[in-house]
Parts: sequence; C-alpha cells; structure tokens
Amino acid sequence: MLKVEGLSYSIGKAKLLDNISFKVDKGQTLAVVGESGAGKTLLAKLLLGIEPKVGVASGSVSINGHNSRTFSDLQWQKVRGKQIGMVSQEPLSALNPVKRIEWLLKRAIALHHKSGTSFRAGNTALLNQRIDELLEQVGLSSDLKTRYPHQLSGGQRQRLLIALAIVNNPMLLVADEPSTALDPEVRQQILLLLKQIQARTGMAIVLISHDLHMVRQVADQVMVLQQGKVIEHNQALLLFNKPQHEYTQALLRPMHFDPPVSPRQRTLLNVNNLTVDVKSTGWWSAPQRLLDNINFSLNEGESIGIIGPSGSGKSTLAKALLRLIPATGSVYFDGHDWLNEKRRMLRLHRHKIQFVFQDTASSLNPRLTIAQTLTEGCLAQLQTENLSSRLDTIMADVGLPTAFLNRYPHQLSGGQRQRIMIARALILSPKLLILDEPTTALDQENRYRMITLLKSIQEQRQISLVLITHDLTLLQALCHQVLILEQGTQVQRQSVGHWLSAANTYDKKEKEFNHESIGIVA
Repeated sequence: MLKVEGLSYSIGKAKLLDNISFKVDKGQTLAVVGESGAGKTLLAKLLLGIEPKVGVASGSVSINGHNSRTFSDLQWQKVRGKQIGMVSQEPLSALNPVKRIEWLLKRAIALHHKSGTSFRAGNTALLNQRIDELLEQVGLSSDLKTRYPHQLSGGQRQRLLIALAIVNNPMLLVADEPSTALDPEVRQQILLLLKQIQARTGMAIVLISHDLHMVRQVADQVMVLQQGKVIEHNQALLLFNKPQHEYTQALLRPMHFDPPVSPRQRTLLNVNNLTVDVKSTGWWSAPQRLLDNINFSLNEGESIGIIGPSGSGKSTLAKALLRLIPATGSVYFDGHDWLNEKRRMLRLHRHKIQFVFQDTASSLNPRLTIAQTLTEGCLAQLQTENLSSRLDTIMADVGLPTAFLNRYPHQLSGGQRQRIMIARALILSPKLLILDEPTTALDQENRYRMITLLKSIQEQRQISLVLITHDLTLLQALCHQVLILEQGTQVQRQSVGHWLSAANTYDKKEKEFNHESIGIVA
C-alpha cells in the first residue's frame, strides 16, 4: 500500500529527515513515535506531497504502486482526500473558521463526487444522512453541524478533523496526533473507531504520536524517530517487550514526582457562583448555559486541576476567569473584584493572570519572530528592564536554544511552540497561571522537563496554577485539589490525594488511564 525508500529532506546543511525507509501493507498500522522536533510532522507532509519549498527532498514514496514524488498538482488533487486522508495536528488552524461544520463535510464529499454518483448535489437527503452518520461515528451530535469551528471544544474539533479525513473512505490515512486533545474515554473511542474502519475497508494507517504508550493497542509496527533518524523499527509486540535503543527505553519508562509543596494560607483567587450564558444562533432561542454555578478558592502557591470530558466547559471556565467572555457571579483575585474591574485597572493588573492556550498554531502571531512574541507583552506592560537577558533566561527555562528567538512560529514543531507559549506567559511573572493542556503535544522527555519546570516555578515563586488537563502525572505532580466538570456543571471538588486514592493507587490509575482508558468521572 505504502512504501518509502531512502526518504531524506534537507534545508541547507541541516538534515531534517535522514534516509527514512518503511513499508505499510493494506490493513496495517505503522506508528511513528518520537520527541518534539524529531521530524514526524515533516514526514507526514512528504507523504502527502505538501513539503516546504525551501528544502530539498530525495528518495521515493510509492502509494499503491505509483511513485507519488512524480505526481503533478492535478494528480495530487485527485489523491488527497480520496485515496489519502489526513488528520492535522492542530484542529483550529486546519478548519475554515467562517464555514459551518455541515459545509465543511459537504465540500469534502463534493470535491470527489462531482457527478455520476449517489452523492451528487441533487441528492440532499442522502448527503445529509451521510454527514449525520459521520458525526455519529466520531462521537459528535448531528446538532453540531450548524456550528462554526470556534463553537466546538478542542476535542470536538479533533473529532471533526477525523470525520473529514475518513469521509471518502481513503486507502491510506495519515493521522498526526489524532487523539492529542481528547479525554481518555473519547481517545479510546477514536482509536477503536480507526481500527474498526480499517477492519472494514482495509485502510492502511500511519499514526504519528509523541506518546509511545498510546499507540500500544493499535499499532502493528512502531518506528521511533530521533533528530530525523530512525533509531528503532520493529513489530509492536517485540518493541514494547524488548526495546533495544536507550531512547526507546526512556520513552517507556514511567514518571514519578513528589507531591507539590504546601501552599501559603493567603487566598489569591475566590470564585463563587460563576455562570456563563451565551446567545443562541437563533433570535427566538433562549441563551445556552455553558457553565453553571462554579465554586472554588485558591491560595498563593496552590494548584487546582480542572478535569472532565471534552466539551464539559474546561476551556470556557478559563476564558471566564480571564474575562475573555462575559460571566456572572463573583471572582475575587488578589484583592480585586475581578469581574467588575474597570478597563483601566484591568489593563494594569491583567499581567498577573496569564493563559497558555491549547492550540499553539492559532495562538501565536505568524508574522512575529519568537523574540517579538515574547517581548510584546513586556512592552505593553512597560516591563523592559534587562529584556535581552530575560529572553535568554526564559528560553533556557523552557529548554529551547536562544537561536530560536529569530525564528517564526511555523519554523517550530508543535511541542516547541507549546513551550514558547509557556515562556510568553512566564516572562511577565504572573501570580496565577492558567494552562490549557500544557503537556498534550510533548513527548515523554519534554513532558518530564515541562512538569519539572512548572514544579520548580511553583515552588520558587509560589505561583498559583489552574491546570486544564487529562494528564494524571501532571495532576499528581502539581495539583493540590481537583475540580471535576461534566456538561458545564461542577460534579465534585476534592484533594488530589483523596481523588487518586479512590482508585486504590496512583500506578493502577495511571495504567488504566493510559491503556484501558477509563472515564474521568467514575
């Protein structure tokens, strides 16, 4: 089905991919795993013929016996979306923001069924039925088809991308982090869905992931990349039972952290009866309630984990705390009535609360260099003293070379952009840091480094954290309490230790979380 031989890609003297070779037969799944910046997404682009023009590629890519390296643009238009489906890493930037979900799916079908088929434009009923079936397959309600991408949660957008990729039953699916933003239960559903489609259609899958544990259930073979080179490639069972390379062994090694230090007794954030209502799309409809009566408090140096299924209101809660969307109730932050703060005072104190968004590609200005991105907030808050040395320090803190300061966001990997966003937040020395899935796009090594960094910052600066996450290791390492949301309602709030002990031991819960994919709420 897919055969790659000696595939390399270079920009100047830098070799980003070096002599990659593998084969995926019909009905097989190849998992490509590696650290952030290893070349996984670049490999996916080469498989789809959308390689960057600034570099030079060599080698061959054969799809169903045809060398795709010789395809014209017209040939690729007929192949992409029909014979090959693609699930991009960042859903918000991959979806047209001004088109409804229904339009996106209809267009994907219409592009490859222009005439002479049951899906031609005249058969609206059959087309709508196909769209409803697709949404149901990926766990989305058919009611969502009238919404725009920004009206979906991160997990819902990810599932929509999968629906778009499988809409025409492709022979090959290239999935770049298809379950990154999903909670464990939905992640399991998506992976099982891909396997069911594969069993029914014989589709070959190239599954790209930074999480070696996640691919364990679905992969037939695993290829481990590091700095653009294949360091280990074996059948999945053999690789997991007897990993040969030291890096592969490190990816499989479990992480353990000491519990977070005790916080101070001074209250920093107090939230009471926080409620968010939004207007419905129809003027005749009543407002829709996204959050209902949320209550919690946070001391200086204390952390709370916000967990729950995709679409439960986690990101909405963060936006309400930041006053990015209207909310009712009361929020007292650092002695200020935050929801009623006037614009001038809000601007003066806004740097005390910083937010790390979930979608890295759409959250960084593509026209600004990394240095300009990091200094933008400092200039707005008039924090310009020792700016150059502060840039060097913050880049070292997040584990990135200072040479990256001259790059643009598109020149970095997803994990590297995630660290830049954390650096952008920390450079203003906030008292409260809200992070939306901060370790989602990070591989094992960088995930360990990021958690260690956040622990160090929390202990040294006594910074408070609101962590929206599905990562149990992050909760165990950083959080003092956990808040569980479901359908916009607060289900439970308790200490992390008590919540983890309810599942007997942390190790058992971590294993279930990664491999058996239990739900967040029992």
